[in-house]
Amino acid sequence: MANEKNKPMAPYAKLPELEEYGAWFKDFADLYREDGILQVTWKTNDGPMHHSGMSHRAIGQLVRMLSLDFKNEIIIFTHIGDSWMTESDPNGWETYSELPTERFQHQYFDDTNLIKNMIFDLDVPTIGAIPGSGFHWDSAMLSDVTIASEDTWMEVPHAHGGLVPGDAMGLMAQHYFGTKRGNYYMMTTRQWTAQQMLDWGMVSEVVPKDKVMDRAWEIARMWKTMSYENRTIMSNLAKRPLKKLLVEDLKLHTVSEQYGSLLRIAAGDLGDQNSGQQDEKYISRTNDWRYTFDYMQQPQNCETWAKFRTEPIEWFKKVEAGEAENPYEVKPVKPYRPAPADK
Repeated sequence: MANEKNKPMAPYAKLPELEEYGAWFKDFADLYREDGILQVTWKTNDGPMHHSGMSHRAIGQLVRMLSLDFKNEIIIFTHIGDSWMTESDPNGWETYSELPTERFQHQYFDDTNLIKNMIFDLDVPTIGAIPGSGFHWDSAMLSDVTIASEDTWMEVPHAHGGLVPGDAMGLMAQHYFGTKRGNYYMMTTRQWTAQQMLDWGMVSEVVPKDKVMDRAWEIARMWKTMSYENRTIMSNLAKRPLKKLLVEDLKLHTVSEQYGSLLRIAAGDLGDQNSGQQDEKYISRTNDWRYTFDYMQQPQNCETWAKFRTEPIEWFKKVEAGEAENPYEVKPVKPYRPAPADK
């Protein structure tokens, strides 16, 4: 009876293990854990992640689940294959058009959760590993340390498609690059290179192509030699500047994009490439074009801005006719697995 009296009145709540919540998100992420280091590889099914309402929501939801599993001591965020996300599911935004509730949930909850959960939910060290060019680089740039391949190009593309750049991509450009430079790249959609990201403070290291994941695991295993408590406290210091930034400005940015989109819907000016705001279904062809050619790394003007609405379409016709090659053609690919650790 004495032992019974010393027992807690109730046990710890039972939460899902990695295998269970990994199955929940299997369409959107591959989860691999070794010695407390979790690698999160964004994907859609067996290929690159396709931007959609479903993937958009899944990122924030999965990050919240990861934060509840104390076995995840260090987390690496990456994308499957040799580039970041470039594609969009043309049928993956149907609930975005359902007003008011579904669109409100997507834009008010999902847009902010995708960003804030990376900083406010994750208490452990994080590494962003960018294997190549792509958009929606949130999780990589919000990590404590970010590594990019030397051939990476990125941008804040929203304005080119007629959107207000308010999903925190522009906010991070202002934060990392400085206000004037960040404003310029946000408002002109000009691309920047991996070396510029390193010089301007957006990434921590630039490494040769195909070495990004090796380096991410090398850093994670190095951190693993520190005590769990101290590396976790260290991560809180790393996240503190971004916590203050997001408290101040995140909701203002996201709501501004939502408001701009609703104005275009009300005006009947949202749709194809000739509309004031383009539909999400056109992302794949325009992004593949943007990351194949370096036109967008140059200063933009009226002529080049207008070409964005026509040249990707003409290029895709050539790709489909076999007259041009699309290096971002979607193919099945397997997630990276680290080499065994040295004993």
